[in-house]
Amino acid sequence: MVLVLVLFMILLLTLLVTRFTLKTHAFLRQTEIYAHSVSALYLARAAVSIAKVALVESTQMAAANGMSIIATNQPWATPIINYPVADAGYVSGLVEDESSKFNINMLTGTPGGNIDPHRLMQFTRLFTLAGANPALLPLVSQWVSPAPNMTGPPGPYAGFMPPYRNRGGPMDVLSELHQIAGMTEASYQAVAPYLTVYTPGQINVNTASSIVLQALDPGITPAMAQEIIAQRPFLTLSRFQGVVGPAIFSDISGDVTLTSQIFSVNAVGIAGNTKLAIRAVLSVNGMQTQTLSYRVGGNRLLYQIDALLKNAPPPSQNAPAIPTLPAGGAP
Repeated sequence: MVLVLVLFMILLLTLLVTRFTLKTHAFLRQTEIYAHSVSALYLARAAVSIAKVALVESTQMAAANGMSIIATNQPWATPIINYPVADAGYVSGLVEDESSKFNINMLTGTPGGNIDPHRLMQFTRLFTLAGANPALLPLVSQWVSPAPNMTGPPGPYAGFMPPYRNRGGPMDVLSELHQIAGMTEASYQAVAPYLTVYTPGQINVNTASSIVLQALDPGITPAMAQEIIAQRPFLTLSRFQGVVGPAIFSDISGDVTLTSQIFSVNAVGIAGNTKLAIRAVLSVNGMQTQTLSYRVGGNRLLYQIDALLKNAPPPSQNAPAIPTLPAGGAP
């Protein structure tokens, strides 16, 4: 009887110790995950700080050389891929010139619902080249066209659950496109890389992609778009005119520029097995930077930024030096 009691006590103590050990292990694991999450956040913020430095440095270098251009041979355009930060982890980052994209808010219709034919042709080409449905454009125009008190007509949304109305004004974020009737996720993902909501509307031909360049004018063929990219950077619009010809330039002269002040920073911090993404939209004016948008994202944003980094061009041999940051990155 005594032996049975002793064995029972030993079993009970074993269960208690095992449970305590498991709880301690789980607590330590949770602590480790939390520490990695905090480190990843600060590392991603460090990448945003690096981008700010690179953007200011680029504009200052251009100004010192008497140039007022933003181009892809400047420090800001060099991607950072898995850059080690002391013992804290890694950062990756990619800066995009928002003026390399079409501003979807420029697809504004008149109060009678008419869209500027010139703009409509450009967006039709863009959607077609990107693989999105151009039949969505009248609905997009209705969404962003100004309405009294920013209360647009119900449109096709009155029967939705829950019902809603057209915005009746410009989009604040590009993801509003998801609310357009008929906009599928496939169409959104196809066209989103070429759209913005932040710029005045002119396209920087020094940074625009081949698809955006082709969308500017039907005369810009794929071969001409590649020639434009090969001839960059353009220091003057007259040099750009020399590539596209006077007829095309006459049609798009009001649509193009050589500079920009709005940039998006796509950053990822990696600590242990934890990855965290940040997308910040910055306005750069001389030595001053202003944050227009700042999003700490979940898996969707992380997937989008990982795709951008995967397709990023490799750094050139003349890539600028990246400043060394202390453990934990910059606040």
